[in-house]
Amino acid sequence: MAVEQNAKAYLARTAAQEKQFDALYRQAGAAFALPDCAMWVLYYLSSAAEGLTQQDLIETMLFPKQTINSAVMKLAKQGLLELLLVPGTRNRKTIRLTEAGTALAERTVDRMYRAELRAAEAMGEARMRQFGELYAAFYTALRDEFRKEGLSDEA
Repeated sequence: MAVEQNAKAYLARTAAQEKQFDALYRQAGAAFALPDCAMWVLYYLSSAAEGLTQQDLIETMLFPKQTINSAVMKLAKQGLLELLLVPGTRNRKTIRLTEAGTALAERTVDRMYRAELRAAEAMGEARMRQFGELYAAFYTALRDEFRKEGLSDEA
C-alpha cells in the first residue's frame, strides 16, 4: 500500500513537473512571438550541423507530420527556411535556415538553447548524467507497461 501511495505521489509530481516544462517552453515561444511548432523547427534546425529533412523533424520533434509540414511551409513563405531537393530522390527535401532564419534563430531559440546549457552546467555533469539515465529508464519501463495495456506499439 505504501509503495503504491509513493508511486502515485511520484507520478503526480512528475506529471506536474512535465507540465511546468511545457509551460516554460510555451512562454519562451510566446516571448519570441512564435507558434510552438515553429519554435521547435527553428530550434532543431539551428542546432543541426547541416539541414534536416521533414522526416528528421518528425522523428525528432514527435509532432504530427501535417503540423510540422504547415510550420515548415509557413516559415519558408516568410523567407526563413529554404527547401532543397535531396539529389537522387523524387521529392525529399533538406530544410535549412536562410540568412534571415539564422538571424531569427539567433534572437530567439539560440537564447533558449544557451539557457538550457547554463542550467545543465549548474546541475553539474554527474547529476545531469543521472537525470538522463533515470529519465530514459523510466521511459523504457513506462513504454513496456503501455504495450502490456495495448496503449502503444512503439518499439
